[in-house]
Amino acid sequence: MRARLTAGGGFALLGEVLLTGVVVALLALPVLTLPAALAAGIGHLRRYVADEGSPHAATWRDARAAAAGGVMVALLALVGSTAATLAIGLADADPTPAGAVMGLVGRLAIGIVATGVVMAAGAWTRDGGWRSAVRGLRGQLDADPAAALHVFVAVALTAVLTWQFPLLLVPSLGVVAFAVVAVQHRARRRLP
Repeated sequence: MRARLTAGGGFALLGEVLLTGVVVALLALPVLTLPAALAAGIGHLRRYVADEGSPHAATWRDARAAAAGGVMVALLALVGSTAATLAIGLADADPTPAGAVMGLVGRLAIGIVATGVVMAAGAWTRDGGWRSAVRGLRGQLDADPAAALHVFVAVALTAVLTWQFPLLLVPSLGVVAFAVVAVQHRARRRLP
């Protein structure tokens, strides 16, 4: 990561992160392609930061390759998020403290599902596919729990920013993709 930052400067990296957010947002317009769009965007930023060739044609190839399995990941995430949203709706109707706790648990569940999707998108490769990416989530959590917390915070900040100003979703998607790349880079540096 250091080579890219010194060669192109921090503003070039910021521009690439924001451009990646636009690309991810465009590829994710049909909501079911969001995991594939994130996987492609994360792959693009990973190549960019590593100072490898990162043409947008490679990002498009990654998005196409990730699309089929990514739809299944998106459907499973939608099922989990819908169940949590229903629980939140029921909790909001309950004025007791138990309702408040249930609402908080439901919101946390949505955040956990979103974090799982983002982390799986970060682990997706053309060779391994979505199955190995999803199966590897537990290993990622065991190896570096702080990484999951960092990604969760990035997802939560994206949700808050989007709630306050919906147009911020576009650059926030790039920031989430970069957060995954930064967390993975941090984990590689810690390995002996």
